[in-house]
Amino acid sequence: EGIVQDEGDEQESYWQDDPDQVRLWDPVVPLRRAKMIPREVSSDMENGPMQRHGRVVYVVFPKQGPNEIQPTECTNSNPTRRIVGTLKRLKSGTALLTPNNKSLEQFRLSNEDAKKFKEYPEESIFQAKYVYGSWKEDFKWPPCTDVEPFGHTGNIEDETRALLLEFDVDHGEFPASVLEESQQVVASGQYTHGSESGWRPTPDMYVGRRDYRKQRIFTIDPTTAKDLDDALHITDLGGGVVEIGVHIADVSYFVAPESAIDVEAQRRCTTVYLVDRTIPMLPRPLCEVACSLNENVERLAFSCVWRMNKDGTIVKDHKVWYGRTVIKSCARLDYATAQNIIEKKVAFGENEIDECLWPTSRRPTGGHTIDEVAADVRLMNEIAQARRRLRFQSGAIALNAVKLTFKLENDGETPLMCEPYPIRDSNKLVEEYMLLANYLVAQRLITHAGARALLRHHEPPLYDGLEQAAALAKEAIGFHIDISSSESLQRSLNRLGRECQDEITLMCVTELLKTPMRPANYIAAGQIEESKWAHFALHIPYYTHFTSPIRRYADVIVHRLLQATVDGEEAVEDFPLDDVRIDSICGNCNEKKDGSRKAQERSDEVFLALYLRRFPMKKQLGVVLSIGVKTFTVFIPKLGVSSVLYLEEHQNWIEYEPYEVPNIGNRIKLKRTQRHKGEQWQDLLIKNFCKIRVTCTCSDKPPLKVKLELEGPWVAPNESN
Repeated sequence: EGIVQDEGDEQESYWQDDPDQVRLWDPVVPLRRAKMIPREVSSDMENGPMQRHGRVVYVVFPKQGPNEIQPTECTNSNPTRRIVGTLKRLKSGTALLTPNNKSLEQFRLSNEDAKKFKEYPEESIFQAKYVYGSWKEDFKWPPCTDVEPFGHTGNIEDETRALLLEFDVDHGEFPASVLEESQQVVASGQYTHGSESGWRPTPDMYVGRRDYRKQRIFTIDPTTAKDLDDALHITDLGGGVVEIGVHIADVSYFVAPESAIDVEAQRRCTTVYLVDRTIPMLPRPLCEVACSLNENVERLAFSCVWRMNKDGTIVKDHKVWYGRTVIKSCARLDYATAQNIIEKKVAFGENEIDECLWPTSRRPTGGHTIDEVAADVRLMNEIAQARRRLRFQSGAIALNAVKLTFKLENDGETPLMCEPYPIRDSNKLVEEYMLLANYLVAQRLITHAGARALLRHHEPPLYDGLEQAAALAKEAIGFHIDISSSESLQRSLNRLGRECQDEITLMCVTELLKTPMRPANYIAAGQIEESKWAHFALHIPYYTHFTSPIRRYADVIVHRLLQATVDGEEAVEDFPLDDVRIDSICGNCNEKKDGSRKAQERSDEVFLALYLRRFPMKKQLGVVLSIGVKTFTVFIPKLGVSSVLYLEEHQNWIEYEPYEVPNIGNRIKLKRTQRHKGEQWQDLLIKNFCKIRVTCTCSDKPPLKVKLELEGPWVAPNESN
């Protein structure tokens, strides 16, 4: 394997040489950067896009060995993996555990277990254990042991337990020692006055903190959020310059290293957000009370304060301030209210504020007025929008996955409504300032903590995958996507947005480009070469996570390390974790974050399937994204999700003939052989980006998932009359 580069690529380039980087980020660390996306050399490349194929010859063992949770653990036994799924029984009597995770092979039960569970219903959910190294060469399927039934497909509690087990985020209840310690930590600040009770800092907690209690600070979060870990302020300094403050819950003040809370938080690493519940990283006395930056109460924070120009650029050479603070948020805005303010649907000079547009419970307190907060939100949005435009013009890309939002019945588990979560300007406003705060903290850690700096890097995408996506776009819509660098990729997407009038096509191209993207990961700076610290999607030389310590353990480490840099060189030298141990913690955080993401996606899939079981969606537009031999992947724009359509499920009325077009890919010819629900079409060619008509419903066999039923070619509503 090697790297292919253009001839001009050998010239050394630094992030600081880019004027756009200087205007937007003012990087102070001189780092080289790779302009081109690395391309792996393959013997297959000269024959067109590489087609991976082969047979399983070995199952790679997972990462193992000492870690921060069990630093001295030593075992001679092979590692294991937990499998969750349903049983499939063959005519021979063999029983196979079919994992919910379709990336896994089926696992064979022992003959004894096959007999034991012979009479269990088809919809039963089982868990089992696979021991790495137990799949022998003469075994058709890998064996599984410790098989146990624990629920039924379609039951929310059982499905939820299954996904938590499957993705290794089944944290369970907090141990008694953790709950007891969390009560002790907040006890000194608890108070009761008549029927009112709460928490506030004690006088000794103010020592050494900058006082921002009189500053007009507010939060903007989802409507149902309980753990508010970030707040903002803006001050117009005149001359086109503003001061921005990002204030983050000071979790590290309450969570001491190696305490019971710390050990448990390190085990969990992240809060898990599912459709119907939240599994917190920290006990509720901390995450929803003492640490949460609730309105009209004093709270401890860790703040990052800097100056910006109103055009979205950063004030060059101005010293950023980092330190512990005490704040008093004046308002608890949600994204909907902030959006109403931005669009001037409310607080535009009217005599009476509409309760629906700005609820009384979300209006400012502490002597701050509605007009002042509204002016702050609008100024913040103006600057954020300007900055966002500059970021994308300079090479940042955004290929965000669609997040579904559900409304549940009063029972808390029956979905009543499902639709894509809207991303508004108010969401983007918060995102811009959090991104910049995270970047500035990363820069501080690198310059003052060196190898110990905990960073979040994002590797370039897989070139072969990008190449295939670009080839599909070229073949399907005749548009050339330049994938040589993040800048050229973003320029291509911008040009596509201007030239293509079909929003569905834009969504499909974005969906295709998401596939080869690698996930971002936490790293210790000293454990990876400097040029690889960069964040590809954000198109910046370094980045970290500072803004969500209530729900991410990596942020807690960042806070501790940042405080050490504030305390001085000696504090950094005495920091109890070296870069090797920090990198080990990063590895665990990466695994748990990935598991949490997959659990959330599976939870969305379960609730979406249950919704479609109750409310099937007929005559839906679907766009073909990729094609196999008996299946093809279909993107459903109305839901923002992709699912596989199985032609074998349509054999009673459709014949299909797959074939391959050289240098392009698969095609499938469909022919209707029977009358079916009034369909009139005779032939249909399935190719990439073709539009079809489908019914979205729920699978009638386990595991629970979205099922697509082909109806026919897409006919726009105004063409069907």
